Amino acid sequence: MCACRMLITSHGFVWFAVTLVASLTLLCAIVQPKWLIGPEVIRITNEEGNFTVIRHPSVGIYNRCKRMSHSEYNCGNFDLYGLQTDSSVFPVPWKFTMFLMCVGTMLLGFTMLCMFVICCRVDSFFGLSMHKFLCIFQAIAAMMVLCGFLVYPLAWDVPRVKKLCGPDAEPYSPADCTFGESIYVGAAGVLLAFLCTVVCLKAEAAYYSAKAQRRVIDGDVLACVM
Repeated sequence: MCACRMLITSHGFVWFAVTLVASLTLLCAIVQPKWLIGPEVIRITNEEGNFTVIRHPSVGIYNRCKRMSHSEYNCGNFDLYGLQTDSSVFPVPWKFTMFLMCVGTMLLGFTMLCMFVICCRVDSFFGLSMHKFLCIFQAIAAMMVLCGFLVYPLAWDVPRVKKLCGPDAEPYSPADCTFGESIYVGAAGVLLAFLCTVVCLKAEAAYYSAKAQRRVIDGDVLACVM
């Protein structure tokens, strides 16, 4: 069916683009270890001694960057056994954050695949509009990533964070640490995830517009509607 007839609207393309950017933004935030940046300044001189690289220790959802020795700076994971890692090493709130944000991001990716099905003029699923069906999925995904994002600060009182940020660190108060770029990227991803649901409704209206449906009735194999 897809090889024979397709209906593509400008709003549908925008919907796909926003969903793609949201998914990539959330994925970038998940894998980066720059959620909290410690106050320590690490200066690493190269072997020739002609320049110095300045680094800061940091921590992400499941990984961290820190000084390993006098002249070595290392970034790596601390979730050695995934969600089964000991909670003293991988705090429970961060396990929830990782799970919720990963599942939410995968749901957004799934909806992108389903958008191709809609383009192939498969516009309903068990009597429910495919647009509304995917809108529900994207709303669920957006709520999951939001909950994961909000759960992350609950572990700011664990020893790992106190060692990085100072003894005054507590939930939603990072003490001497500053927010890294990853936490802002994650916040942008959350907003984009919610924006997907709004653009989805616009895409549905364009898909069922008189102009688009006229092209379908006319039997156009490839209908592109602005």
